[in-house]
Amino acid sequence: MTTNLHFHGTNVSTKDKHLQNGHRSAVLWFTGLSGSGKSTLANAVELLLHRRGCQTHILDGDNVRMGLNNDLGFSPQDRQENIRRIGEVANLFAQAGTLVCTAFISPYRADRDNARQIVGDNFIEILVDADLATCEARDPKGLYKKARSGEIPNFTGVSAPYEAPVSPEFTVNTAEHSIEDCANQIVDFLDGAGYFTTVDEVNVLDKRRTIAIDFDGVIHKYGQGFKGLMNAYDDPMEGVETALQNLKAAGKRLVILSSRPATVIEQWLKDRDLDHYFDEVSNFKIPANIYVDDRGYKFNNWKQTVNDLLERKEK
Repeated sequence: MTTNLHFHGTNVSTKDKHLQNGHRSAVLWFTGLSGSGKSTLANAVELLLHRRGCQTHILDGDNVRMGLNNDLGFSPQDRQENIRRIGEVANLFAQAGTLVCTAFISPYRADRDNARQIVGDNFIEILVDADLATCEARDPKGLYKKARSGEIPNFTGVSAPYEAPVSPEFTVNTAEHSIEDCANQIVDFLDGAGYFTTVDEVNVLDKRRTIAIDFDGVIHKYGQGFKGLMNAYDDPMEGVETALQNLKAAGKRLVILSSRPATVIEQWLKDRDLDHYFDEVSNFKIPANIYVDDRGYKFNNWKQTVNDLLERKEK
């Protein structure tokens, strides 16, 4: 594998896509035995989401194995690679702002945990719970019959193990409830978790203690003029770290608000060991008590700014 690779940031963030779509993205990872109803349920959920106007897509186990993963078998190693690839593809869909449903047996916890690590916070593991007897009685594809006769080796639940999730985000029981009921339960869960809004709920206390800070000329010295949104090149402003320490010690919630892509700013902060002072980096208006920039609160220097901010009463 070559090491001459460099990650390229983008001008349009995932949050931009959330705002355009009117909802947040997520990976709904349906896992369960063959015959538990994963694909049927994923399709039912996608239809409900589509009717709400959401951007959606389904990654189904059989469909993906016919294309992207047609070089893989069903050995433990191939199953592991199958899920790794799907985790990466699902993550790309999530970064594109999509609510993506994946329907894979994905029998091993370690592989699902790896997919969770790839996707991050918006990985939603959904156990489609139906006991083996129910799944085998359904046997919609005739696979259990073939597995019992020895025609299909390494078949999950018969000759290969299934490791059920220990603490999934959500569980539906398709042996006791209809697909329609289970689909509605999942959509209600997403609604309750805030996936159908693009506005973070900020309580009054958080708003009062939040200080939104412009990046250029306030955090980033910006003394060399404009060299493009993807370039943050100057040193930090004089006194900025001491100022940030004092503001955090006073219980302030600090957010950078800038037109630059968040990834550029986050890397600049990380390179200078300043990232831990900030609760968020955003390209969007943030509910805040004070905006420190050259338009609202006039920034001159950090010594004066900190004195002014700490003397103000939180309204």
